[in-house]
Amino acid sequence: MRPLCSPRTIRLATCTSSPRLATSRIVQPRSAVAVPARSIMSQPNWQITETVKQNAVLADTMQAMHRIAPLQLADTSFDNVGILLQAPPSDPREEKQGIMLAIDLTTAVCDELLASPDNVKVALVYHPIIFRGLKSITFADPQQTSLLRLAAAGVSVYCPHTSLDATPGGINDWLGKVVSSEKPFEQLSTDKALDELRQEPWPVLSASKNTPSGYEAAGMGRLITLDQPQTFEEMVRRIKQNLELDHVQGCKASDTPISTVAVCAGSGSSVFAGVKADLYLTGELSHHEVLAYKAAGASVIVTNHTNTERKYLRDVLQHWLRRELPAQYSVSVSKADADPLSVF
Repeated sequence: MRPLCSPRTIRLATCTSSPRLATSRIVQPRSAVAVPARSIMSQPNWQITETVKQNAVLADTMQAMHRIAPLQLADTSFDNVGILLQAPPSDPREEKQGIMLAIDLTTAVCDELLASPDNVKVALVYHPIIFRGLKSITFADPQQTSLLRLAAAGVSVYCPHTSLDATPGGINDWLGKVVSSEKPFEQLSTDKALDELRQEPWPVLSASKNTPSGYEAAGMGRLITLDQPQTFEEMVRRIKQNLELDHVQGCKASDTPISTVAVCAGSGSSVFAGVKADLYLTGELSHHEVLAYKAAGASVIVTNHTNTERKYLRDVLQHWLRRELPAQYSVSVSKADADPLSVF
């Protein structure tokens, strides 16, 4: 999700030191999701140009991702999505080519990718490694070094970020499963399970603007009404279990059973603004935001930023891409990609 204090100009966009809990707003109901026609991309690095077409694995990956999470759904008031690094076309005689998924393009992920036996030619990285304007790309910067190494090896980088948050069946719908599933849920690695996830009726917290046809249900965050009220302790157990985490941080406001849960991948404060729920689940919140939620009688669970995102790659996106891509490509999930923070 978006950084905690990204400047924005649309409603609900400006970050504040504390969440606006006094005035609730009505979350947007979701309509049925249809299978869309291919969308027209409006930004240069969103387009499948003639030079992109010369790189078959990159072009095929982009076409698949345009169907999964059209880049028009991204919050371009701050985000940087699409092709962030376009490598020269690979040798067409290479029969084996792969795509690797990761949340962050770290040095460890770059090392793993370049050593992969799958001949990875596209790094599909959720967070944009190029976020603000670059004035140079040199080996003096470790992150820029990774880009240079990938370019030299003929590996392109594609970033979906907030388009994957907003899309039906995306990260926020998956988080809805995390909080609503009582038992450990298997990876959503069947067509039936994936289609059901895309059709979940959970309202969005902030509806996407100018959505392409078939994606009218898209938006940031979700509001989940549980089948049965749960204790705070049960929700902690459930979230740890379904995210496969040893720990989370939580603020329990009261012993009142929890019936509604607002979820938002990454940093949820601006998306949660004005939304009333018994429990808020996100990756990170500021100290003062947590105090404000507690004062308003709402509980909070935070997991660290990327722990609300990473397992989605294995649970959902890997299978979804395999379904959308030609069969000759392998799709793997990075094992080196990990939460940079540890508990000691």
